[in-house]
Amino acid sequence: MNSAIVAITNDIGTEGKVMEALCQMPAVRECYMVYGVYDILAKVQASSEEEMSAAIHSIRDLKGVRSTLTLVVCEEHKK
Repeated sequence: MNSAIVAITNDIGTEGKVMEALCQMPAVRECYMVYGVYDILAKVQASSEEEMSAAIHSIRDLKGVRSTLTLVVCEEHKK
C-alpha cells in the first residue's frame, strides 16, 4: 500500500468545501484542518503508484485548492 501526506493551501474561506470534497475521495483516509503554513493535511492511500498519482491530481484539481506539497511515506509505525 502506497501512502502520502498531502499538505494543502486553499483559497481563503474555502476550507469547508475543500474538506467536504476530500472526504468524498476514496483514496483519502484522513483529513485535518490545521493552522500554520498549510490549511489542510490529507492522508492518502492507494494500491499502486498510478492510483496515488490520480488521487493527488484529483486533489490538485479541486476548486479552492491553491497549492499542495506531497510527502510520500517511506515507513509507517502505528501505536
